[in-house]
Amino acid sequence: MRRWVAVLVSVTMALALSCSTPEKAGERQAARQELEAVDAPARQRQQQQSSAPMRRPLTTSAPEFSPRRPARVCGNLDVPLRRRWKYIVIHHSGTEAGSRAAFDRFHREERGWEGVGYNFVIGNGQGAADGLVEVTFRWERQMQGAHASDREYNEHGIGICLVGDLESGHPTAAQMEALVGLVNYLQERCDIPTEHIVGHRHIRPRGTRCPGRNFPWYEFYSRLNR
Repeated sequence: MRRWVAVLVSVTMALALSCSTPEKAGERQAARQELEAVDAPARQRQQQQSSAPMRRPLTTSAPEFSPRRPARVCGNLDVPLRRRWKYIVIHHSGTEAGSRAAFDRFHREERGWEGVGYNFVIGNGQGAADGLVEVTFRWERQMQGAHASDREYNEHGIGICLVGDLESGHPTAAQMEALVGLVNYLQERCDIPTEHIVGHRHIRPRGTRCPGRNFPWYEFYSRLNR
């Protein structure tokens, strides 16, 4: 019975529409156009939002994805992000040997800082294993750095130090492999574009030559994913 009632209602509505006058049809068309005009701005905003590039939100917990990472890491790399990291700053130590512990002691005793100023140190086999990425307390605690001599780059820049004097020598193959892996990981994790990866001397062109004239910029940039 209900099915026949539904059919009867549908037929009745169809007959009513077919018997409508041209004047009523014109009124319906005008109303439809007015409704579309009112709704147009909302549709336009929706299209703009859907076509706008998406920026990855700040990750406040350990990553659920698995970005590529350096092979050998000492320390906690996958900490929750609690700071908006926007830059990566490359340094060299200017010394033949060094390590996270050695730089931490020097920066405490000679500079009066809280500890090592970098976020990461990459060993060259003299003081720390060749190609070993040492994570410092500044990254693990997501603290401001003390490596760039510039407030913006210290607050939002990730400092990576290659052990060695790259004015007179060259980074080892293992160091470059570790650096590329670490930077690719940080770029993906923190959404940092390649144009925001700089050397210390790019921030202070008159104050330092760091990371040294022998740092292989062209090779380095060519191996980045972004």
